[in-house]
Amino acid sequence: MSHFSRTVARLCAGLAIVASLGVAAPVKASVIQLGFIIDESGSIGSGNYTIIKNGLASAINTLIPVDGTYEISVVSFASSAQTLVNHVLIDSAAALTSVVNAITGDGYSGGSTYMGAAFNAMTTALSGSTRAISASYVNFATDGVNSDADATVIAARNALIAAGADNISVEGIGSGIDQNFLKNSICFPGPCDDSAPYNFPTQGFYIGVADAAGYAAAIGNKIRIVTGQVPEPQMIALLGVGLLALVPAMRRRVRRQPR
Repeated sequence: MSHFSRTVARLCAGLAIVASLGVAAPVKASVIQLGFIIDESGSIGSGNYTIIKNGLASAINTLIPVDGTYEISVVSFASSAQTLVNHVLIDSAAALTSVVNAITGDGYSGGSTYMGAAFNAMTTALSGSTRAISASYVNFATDGVNSDADATVIAARNALIAAGADNISVEGIGSGIDQNFLKNSICFPGPCDDSAPYNFPTQGFYIGVADAAGYAAAIGNKIRIVTGQVPEPQMIALLGVGLLALVPAMRRRVRRQPR
């Protein structure tokens, strides 16, 4: 390996997001919980909700191995919350198919944006598992401002953490969101990380996406990171822009060094 290649490799090793991609496969003796909360309130709209739910289902179907490592829970919310997938262990193709069908088969409800109900439903889903859990990661996606009192949402979020959630990360969809509330009161652990490379799972992270299609791309790449797979090239470009900016200067410096 050239000196330049070794230099780049060492720098990559220092970035949390790249390091996370090189983590060995999880030990099969215990299970990693993945919880997904998706907003189907009135501001989302039926067409966008279809994109969101199908994007999540496609990512799970494509990226989650059927080896019993991961347990999936999915909650959708609007004026109330419903559990679409209740801590299902992905240990067979049939189990994976059942999860995908439960997500894609959910009808759009519309309504208000009761975030507290969503967190309470996810707490119930994750806590209902009787398996040995090694880690529990929750992803929360919304396009609006909560209809609950802030204190109600925060209490529900804190109850989810107390029940064992190790990380809560957020996708804010569109421009109608309260970023400060999502970053300061929902992300966990804090402070919320909102710039790449993300320090997952040590910090909760926030990604702002323009629309439902942006969520579909973001959730696929989050699953890739959590499961130790390489993100798609466009996400690598986004997350690694700081690293890539350093490469020309490093190359020039290396070329000047005696061989």
